[in-house]
Amino acid sequence: MIIGSLNIRGRANALKRRRISYLINKGCADIFLLQETKISNMVEDYANSFWRHSEIGFSFANSEGRSGGLITMWKKNIMDVLFSFKGDGYLGLKVCWKEDFYYVVNVYSSCDLSKKKVLWEKLLDLMRIYSDGEWILEGDFNAIKNARERKGRVGGSYKKETEFFAEFIHKSSLVDIPCKGKKFSWYSGDGKSMSRIDRFLISNVVVNRWDIIGQLIGDRDISDHCPIWIMSDKCNWGPKPFKFNNEWWELNPLPSTTRYSACPLS
Repeated sequence: MIIGSLNIRGRANALKRRRISYLINKGCADIFLLQETKISNMVEDYANSFWRHSEIGFSFANSEGRSGGLITMWKKNIMDVLFSFKGDGYLGLKVCWKEDFYYVVNVYSSCDLSKKKVLWEKLLDLMRIYSDGEWILEGDFNAIKNARERKGRVGGSYKKETEFFAEFIHKSSLVDIPCKGKKFSWYSGDGKSMSRIDRFLISNVVVNRWDIIGQLIGDRDISDHCPIWIMSDKCNWGPKPFKFNNEWWELNPLPSTTRYSACPLS
């Protein structure tokens, strides 16, 4: 299963929605999560315009005024969505895929530390309640877990925030898989400040079951946030290259009665 995510930073016009659909289709997503839609009254036609596909399902959480807003979209022919659940800062799905159950949660955290702590505690409570499946959290956590995940930002103290967020990850028993490509997922307009506030947190069972090798941070496009994708080693990367050195014949020559012909790799 291929899952992607992007904070789109505000209500999208038709051109922006077409671009989002292009990015989703280019990544061959099965599930895609959008944060900060800033839509207070979602309608079906508008939600479908984010992903031009014949068999798309969606769930959403409206924004509060001009703050927040979440949409989770999926291909109906790939998985069965059993139910959805939502609260302040999260939108979750229980999914059945290949006879296994998964909880996929779209996260958008407030900038206020006290609200972040409430959200993280609520997510931990949900994980204790719904323990019959594996958990995948993704989105904009608006937090970093160490100083290396922020660069160029001055002023303010983030020590408490990093401690609380690192503690949440530890208590959740989820894995913050390494990044491939870029190290930061958010960039300021002038490019001088950057941080890794968007990420996947995945259960260890999913990491092993899906052969997850990392999370790919893509290029900036329609937002100051970058899209993020789960990377699996099960993806088909094409034919494997093979290199042959001529001196191997000299080290272990074949019998003269045996003939071999070269054939191209498929």
